[in-house]
Amino acid sequence: MIKLQRLGHVLMAVRDLEASKKFYMEILGFRLLEQDPEHGGVFLSIGSHGNTLDLFPSVEPEATPPSASDARGMLGLGVKHVAFAVAEESDLKAAYFALTEAGVPIQRALDHESQQSIYFHDPDGNLLEIVWERPDALDIFAKGRGDNDDEISFER
Repeated sequence: MIKLQRLGHVLMAVRDLEASKKFYMEILGFRLLEQDPEHGGVFLSIGSHGNTLDLFPSVEPEATPPSASDARGMLGLGVKHVAFAVAEESDLKAAYFALTEAGVPIQRALDHESQQSIYFHDPDGNLLEIVWERPDALDIFAKGRGDNDDEISFER
């Protein structure tokens, strides 16, 4: 059996490498590990991990990502969204306001029973999620979480 520990990294092809680098660093708080001109990519990290998100310029910059064509993200194949976790419920609320203040439209904010999530798009239309998992999430899943996807509204 393979014993995976965590998600290693996600590689995304982007239209504008500098615009995407700015979005992920300035709005979402990633830090630059390396910008590799030889390979053409930008390697970003969150927390104490190595590269978590790799950005490379697309060879077809006018292409539409799969998630941009369907609000629920289930048309076609491929990656439907990338989720980034926060440790506390208050961090999710802070992320919501940081995104809205940066002019990033929130697509949905949902309570999934075991977790709460906000969904939004990056500059290329890739669907992203910031998620806070409840401390008892594993127990909720074991009981059958009854996921109603209730809308969440955040207030200051």
